[in-house]
Amino acid sequence: MPSRRRPKAPATAPLSDVQRFAQAVRDHEEADRRAQQAERDRQAEQERKEREELEFAARLEAARAAHQRAVEQVKAARRTGKGGAAADDAWKAAKADLIELETGRPPTWAKAPPADGATTGDDQPPTP
Repeated sequence: MPSRRRPKAPATAPLSDVQRFAQAVRDHEEADRRAQQAERDRQAEQERKEREELEFAARLEAARAAHQRAVEQVKAARRTGKGGAAADDAWKAAKADLIELETGRPPTWAKAPPADGATTGDDQPPTP
């Protein structure tokens, strides 16, 4: 049966007091650098979150304002009897955007935007 003995690593010479002190200082400085970097990372993450919250609040406020304008358009269209379909479509789009921002998911009844950004032809008048 083969021998299972492994060669031992060479024993290191014991460190002198000065070498141990220097190593302790280096370890302490490295720990300080890591702590400072962790604090900078934490602050950057907090600033990023605050910025995202402000952007979301601005988008939500804009969506609410657009929804309110669409409601006013629907009311005006009903009073005048003209442009009702366009006003309803504008309201549906504004309401869908608002619901998506508030819940994180678009409503099931909302129209999906075109994938390539082209018009779908729904807004074109029929050709005779």
